[in-house]
Amino acid sequence: MQRLLTLALCLTLSTYANAQISFELRKADNDETVNISTLIKDKNGDYIQTFLITWSGEWCTPCMDVVKSLGAAAKSGKVQVLAVNIDEDWKAMKANNYHNNYWSNVTNLYVDSDLNNSFDNYFTVAKAPVIMLFDDMGHVKYIDASYSLRSYMFVDYFGKEFIWEDSEGLNSYAWDYYLEQPEDKIIPETDEKMAKALEFVKRSISLNANYNNTDTYAALLYLSGQYTEALKKAKEAIDLAKESDTDYETTNELIQKIIEKM
Repeated sequence: MQRLLTLALCLTLSTYANAQISFELRKADNDETVNISTLIKDKNGDYIQTFLITWSGEWCTPCMDVVKSLGAAAKSGKVQVLAVNIDEDWKAMKANNYHNNYWSNVTNLYVDSDLNNSFDNYFTVAKAPVIMLFDDMGHVKYIDASYSLRSYMFVDYFGKEFIWEDSEGLNSYAWDYYLEQPEDKIIPETDEKMAKALEFVKRSISLNANYNNTDTYAALLYLSGQYTEALKKAKEAIDLAKESDTDYETTNELIQKIIEKM
């Protein structure tokens, strides 16, 4: 997944690469008209690396997952996140309070097609999510439309600090690493990538211990040949699953694999 993202960053759509785009939106809190060119600058006029993500509360719950994930990563201070609602009736979406219940660290905006230089003059609002990353020069560095995009996919670009306060993102990075490895090969914990995955999942657990990240930790311990510790963590994961009424069949399967190796 990370390799694909790196490729996408290199192959940014030529229409927007190195272009400074100007369009207008409205602020969700007070309906003020604002231009993207001012939103992606700080008070000194310097550009801020910025993610812009469109979403719909009527038909695109997965869009909200993208905003939530990148919003959690915004705690790093590496980027700011702009969430742009594209529903025809923003007031109805606002009344449902999706934006306040579902994410934090995000500036909320909405599309008004009546503006002379509206967002939808540049991008279709019939599709979401549209995801753009503006770099520190104000150029569009990356553009995509993927429901599966998550913060951890940008770690190789921004550095680990990008998700260091994001328990879910840290766990996803570690789990993605585990899934990419062959099961018939022990990868020592001293291996650079294994060490990084272990570091990330431990940090995830320290922020918010739950079934998912404890299960990931058990899986990585198994992959690195630490079977006694892996069994211990797998049992801890099952205890957490029972507390949250979460299915843990895959952890039972992991336990069987661990026992076979012991």
